[in-house]
Amino acid sequence: MIKLASVLLASALGFAAHAQSAAGKTIEGYWQDTARRILFSSSAPTDYKYGQWTALDQQQTYPSVKHIRRSGSGFDVVDLLYDDQESVKVLTASDTGLEFIRTTRWSGCFAYHRCGLDGDRQLLCSIETKCPQAGGERTVWQGEERYERRASCERTQARPEAQGIPSVCR
Repeated sequence: MIKLASVLLASALGFAAHAQSAAGKTIEGYWQDTARRILFSSSAPTDYKYGQWTALDQQQTYPSVKHIRRSGSGFDVVDLLYDDQESVKVLTASDTGLEFIRTTRWSGCFAYHRCGLDGDRQLLCSIETKCPQAGGERTVWQGEERYERRASCERTQARPEAQGIPSVCR
């Protein structure tokens, strides 16, 4: 009887470890920004040094947090920093990467994100932001952001402030 219980316990632990490692190999989950580098900004000073990674405070009030979850046959992205004034449309997605557009309703500016796993715990996104301009659109920002997988994240209030909606991650 003890032998049977040991075998069942070992099997359950092995299954739990497999399920946890499989979950860590997908884009599903909560992601908090940890570093950013600007490759272009239309509002940067002429002497700005592009391309340097800047570490971000992990205790900041307004982190850029993404919740990526499986939805039907694809994936859904919730950007916890923004309310319904920003819409998110997933263009393509797989277990290891996704492309989506976040559009600001009032300005028409949009940020195109191309993200992919970088190991089990990091997500790397390249981002290009464009805004409407007479006769077309113009690029106003390009950069990259690194995200770290988090166990959970939640908004700490419902109403946005000037910098977005505050949230906290664990």
